[in-house]
Amino acid sequence: MKIGLAIYNFDPKKGGAERYTYDLAGRLAAKGHEVVVFCARGTEFPPVKLIPLKTITYPHWLRNLTFALAHRSALEGHRPDVMLGYGNVLSLDVYQSHGGVQSIWMEREIASYGPGGKRGLKPLLLRSSINQAVQRWIDGYAVRKKQFSRIVAISDMVRDHMSEHFGIEKDRFDIVYNGVDTVRFSPAASPPPGPTAVLFCAGNFRLKGLGPLIRAFARVVDRGKDVRLMVMGRGNRGFYTKMIDEAGLRDRVDFVGETSRPEDVYRKAHVLAHPTYYDACSLTTMEAMASGLPVITTRWNGACAFVSPEEGFVIDEPDNIDALASAILALTETDRRTAMGRAARRKMEQFTMERNADEMEAVLLRSAAHEDTGDAHDG
Repeated sequence: MKIGLAIYNFDPKKGGAERYTYDLAGRLAAKGHEVVVFCARGTEFPPVKLIPLKTITYPHWLRNLTFALAHRSALEGHRPDVMLGYGNVLSLDVYQSHGGVQSIWMEREIASYGPGGKRGLKPLLLRSSINQAVQRWIDGYAVRKKQFSRIVAISDMVRDHMSEHFGIEKDRFDIVYNGVDTVRFSPAASPPPGPTAVLFCAGNFRLKGLGPLIRAFARVVDRGKDVRLMVMGRGNRGFYTKMIDEAGLRDRVDFVGETSRPEDVYRKAHVLAHPTYYDACSLTTMEAMASGLPVITTRWNGACAFVSPEEGFVIDEPDNIDALASAILALTETDRRTAMGRAARRKMEQFTMERNADEMEAVLLRSAAHEDTGDAHDG
């Protein structure tokens, strides 16, 4: 079967959706399928064929629009048996949103700015943004017009949001959770020495809750706990460095930057703190759990479904600094975090990339066969 995937950056270092697409493409190719990836920028990957799309890179809304239009045009010469899209293209067979419902993301994006400051202006800017309007149109185009055969949610949270937003019954969705490479992401041979090392990993420091985490971290230090914070990924380092200095935490925080080997960083940590304002299903959360780390996250992370009281803590909002600080304090207890880390690893052993690829393959095969599953699908 010839399978098409579409992603602007086909590069596993760029983010969770990009890493997922890269892994899925490789695994589907290994199953014997012909995989073509439509992308504006791509990393050569011998098992798959890259179809380059010409886009206008600026402004951002025009980049998104020209990508969607270029993809539609490219399909005329490279039509796959089944096309998987992530809400970034107009023509698809299987819709799988890795960002959730765009309008819900936008409200959570606004919330991440906090009260005061930019908060008063940000809602107006986002809601009147040409880029956001274009993205909303592209994101929901195929669903609104029922021009798809299958719809996949990557978490129960995303299914619930999409069901309400698009008016689709919940039983019409295929739920396929992200998978994690449990060989690559595995626990360290022995716990790292030294004080409790809390890891934060994100491509957007603000949306993923670094500000609340720093405030909570300061409270933990004030309680006399010897803790360290590692910040992995890209973001506005200058803004947070100032916040760290004001909290007197300069010697306790280390920015490790981006890396092509995040598994090495996970093994240097004891805990993952991911107090996100919104994540459809955080791959970082799953990778950390597979690496044997207990997790602190929020109910706005679709991956929180994996985090029971045996594997970590789920708080209601990232701005609940008391709850966030209490969770960090609890995980400074060696025995407790060790037990939770082991349970986290066991949980992720059920959610492998192989399982994800098998389930996605089944969905794609049903779509290619035009199997009708109900009124929600125009198959």
